[in-house]
Amino acid sequence: MESQEEADAAVVRLQAPYEQREGMLERHFHCGSLEFPEEEMRCLRAPAATVPTAFAVYLDRPAVPTPLADRAALLIGEFGARDDVVLDAALGRTAMEGVLPFDLPLSMAATEDAREDVPFDTAAPLFRCGHPHAPPGPGKRT
Repeated sequence: MESQEEADAAVVRLQAPYEQREGMLERHFHCGSLEFPEEEMRCLRAPAATVPTAFAVYLDRPAVPTPLADRAALLIGEFGARDDVVLDAALGRTAMEGVLPFDLPLSMAATEDAREDVPFDTAAPLFRCGHPHAPPGPGKRT
């Protein structure tokens, strides 16, 4: 295949956003904004504008997937699955299962407005903790 325009679909894997930090401990704990940087979003919009695109986000921490969800044919939250497993799930060849262990907020502002010492205090998250897997299909988010 010469270009993405020739593809029938795309599967894009990415990691929940975080800011690189210095320091012995901070290098090992991802922190900072949960929003994907605008430069990264510009790159991610390209395949989604051309072909149905499944975004598989490695959620080692919560993320704000709202800009992805609006463009995705399928949105997968994953926690370290192998490439072949993600591909099989995106293509519907294997079942996806599991529940979301934390809220995925609608925006970073919603996260900042939440009380950090109160669980599930995020106002109107895009996906609430415990969100179950939904079978893949057109317009479905998983």
